[in-house]
Amino acid sequence: MSSGFKTIGSMLGAGSQNTSMLSSEKSILKYLKNYDTQNYDNILKNLVNNAYQMSQNLPSLNNYTFSVNGSDEARKRAEQATYQSYIDKLQPQFSQQTDDLESKLQNQGIMLGSDAYNRAMTNLQNAQNNAYNQAAYNSVLNGQNAYSKSLTDSVMVGNFSNNAIGNYISQILAQLQGSYSGYDNAMNIYGVKHGIDNRIANAEQTNSNEQTQSGLNAVLTAAQMAAMFSDVRLKENVKAVGKLDNGLTVYCFNFVGSNIPQIGLLAQEVAEVKPDAVFENEDGYLSVRYDIACQKEEE
Repeated sequence: MSSGFKTIGSMLGAGSQNTSMLSSEKSILKYLKNYDTQNYDNILKNLVNNAYQMSQNLPSLNNYTFSVNGSDEARKRAEQATYQSYIDKLQPQFSQQTDDLESKLQNQGIMLGSDAYNRAMTNLQNAQNNAYNQAAYNSVLNGQNAYSKSLTDSVMVGNFSNNAIGNYISQILAQLQGSYSGYDNAMNIYGVKHGIDNRIANAEQTNSNEQTQSGLNAVLTAAQMAAMFSDVRLKENVKAVGKLDNGLTVYCFNFVGSNIPQIGLLAQEVAEVKPDAVFENEDGYLSVRYDIACQKEEE
């Protein structure tokens, strides 16, 4: 039944929703389709290629620094220089101390090779050995400090290099802001088209509903206004415009002597399908009870 009513409603001008593309929609699609993404896509291609190369060489990641070591050569040089500095100072002192002790012992009458002489010289040598050990310790300590400093310097250099690379990439990405890749642009076009399709589909559905309702209203109005005038003998310019669910044809016509179009059924046809809906007026013409004639047949 709805298809027949839709046809009637369409003839009556119901359903005015726009089902074609709007000028604003055409404009945005034209803009998007003409949008040049070549530069953006080339930059992305370079970044993707660079990322691939980086993935092939994870330890370096295209000059990124992941680990640093202090300089062992710097440590050795510091140790040697410190130790040599101590030796250069201690050896003349130790030589003078030995001479002074020997003279002192001789003046005291302590003879070379005696127990007292040997003890005195041993004590002096032990003191001098302790000084040498302290010099060696200080040398190692200075070497470690030199190594730590070189390690700190390497970390600073590595971080500076990594930050420089990261900032460079960030600048590239910042310049891409507000631009679209080919993929982004394609998705934008899809989004606009999808929105247009939904709007048009909704408009078509609204029109269909309005036309169906308008056709139904027209039939009901015809039923109310023309119940006494359903006889085919009173109608002209009869044209089928739809069907009810029970098979009866709905017509557009005008009554003889009137130019006003009407929508309704033909009493003679209704009598064949719904005889209880047809009755004869006093003037001999057939009328239709539309409330009965429009009922759907029981299945």
